Amino acid sequence: MNRNAFRDFLRRRRVARHFARYGDVFDFHGVAVRLPPDVDVAAANALIRGKYEQEEATLISNHLPDNIPVIELGGSLGVVSALIRSKLRPDARHVIVEANPKLIGICKTNAQVGMGGGWTEIVHGAVFYDGPVARFGIANEVHASAIGPAASGETIEVPAVKLAELYRQLGSPESFVLVSDVEGAEYDLFAHETETLRHVELAIVELHPRSYAAQGRSEADLLRNAAAAGLQVAERLSDVVLLRRA
Repeated sequence: MNRNAFRDFLRRRRVARHFARYGDVFDFHGVAVRLPPDVDVAAANALIRGKYEQEEATLISNHLPDNIPVIELGGSLGVVSALIRSKLRPDARHVIVEANPKLIGICKTNAQVGMGGGWTEIVHGAVFYDGPVARFGIANEVHASAIGPAASGETIEVPAVKLAELYRQLGSPESFVLVSDVEGAEYDLFAHETETLRHVELAIVELHPRSYAAQGRSEADLLRNAAAAGLQVAERLSDVVLLRRA
């Protein structure tokens, strides 16, 4: 058995044992979330080992205000959504965007954890600026899905969503928090949404430099676009940055 096969065997065994002992409940920074039995093993294993979206979760736990509405891009399984919601007051609004229709149900289930009557809404769509619909590739691993044709798996069309539209849906507040993990689509968001981004008080964004490089773009260009909207890097953990209003 080669190294990768042995690693995958250990992951599957660890996840199977968890489901046998604890059912579909997993702990994420003190928040109980649920995963379906057929979930991507890599995601479940990362949750068990405390490595699931570790940098993003750390920045959310340390810096997310409890009284400012949140727009979250890339809800996925709703695990990070649950953490965000647990930090917010019930009257703080929370809009989540997820492109994969197969994940909407579990995203909603987890996003409602600890809501306490709070206002949370799930939007099916993908951040995209080149037309009314986006081609979205659903990969075998949950967090490998992205805009563009799937290398392996299914390619679907989903409604295009723009940050300005989400901001209006949120009620056009004086300020909001942006949390984004959209596998490279954040580049176009920062290129097109300067005016809307002027209302961002704080942003937690996972960057994807390899994706930018493949398109002849750069992380430096994205951060310059952020600076044009008045947002500067205040902290960085690996490829996850905390941007604050200058």
